[in-house]
Amino acid sequence: MTHLFTKTAISLVTTTTLALAIAITTNNLAHAAEFKFNWKGDTGYLAQGSFNYDPTTAPSVISETGLGATKNLQSLSISFFDPLNHLINSFTPVLSGVSNYSYLRFNFDRTKEQIFGPFDVGKDNDLAGDTWLNNNLALIDEDASDEVVAKEFGLYNRNIATTKQILDLSNNSVQISKVPEGSIMIGLLAVCSLGFTTQRNLDKATQE
Repeated sequence: MTHLFTKTAISLVTTTTLALAIAITTNNLAHAAEFKFNWKGDTGYLAQGSFNYDPTTAPSVISETGLGATKNLQSLSISFFDPLNHLINSFTPVLSGVSNYSYLRFNFDRTKEQIFGPFDVGKDNDLAGDTWLNNNLALIDEDASDEVVAKEFGLYNRNIATTKQILDLSNNSVQISKVPEGSIMIGLLAVCSLGFTTQRNLDKATQE
């Protein structure tokens, strides 16, 4: 009787967990479009990130600026690497539809699937380790920067003394790639497979 009760409880928990995973993933598939982006500097520094938004409500051009609730972005993250591919730092300027980066500039053309215009993503709170990537020339054009540089994009950070320094410059644009919805489904199938495997193992254990 005890084994039967345990087996039933395990089955219920496993089934519920899988149902929740399916529901959450299905909801994400229906209400989110996700993209990855990357940028490489002339000396080999690299920025990689991702962002997502609700395609059912977002306009053809997504534009975000500064702190507070975003208009359309649900999340935006970025990581920075040195020329030897060592991680410098990672930040999430936008989380759950709220920007925590004062200097955020982000413009995305959904039709062309391109990032354009003023761009400033990362973290800069005047603290050591802060790192950010921005489109110098576009920011200068809108009087949002006083940089004197010859390259379009610049990667910056603050050293241990919190002094701003240039890590890399380049005319390379930020490249975009859409995350296939199928990859999310593969992840779901993996979760389901793990769940069923766990249930079989626990069922076997309760029978011994």
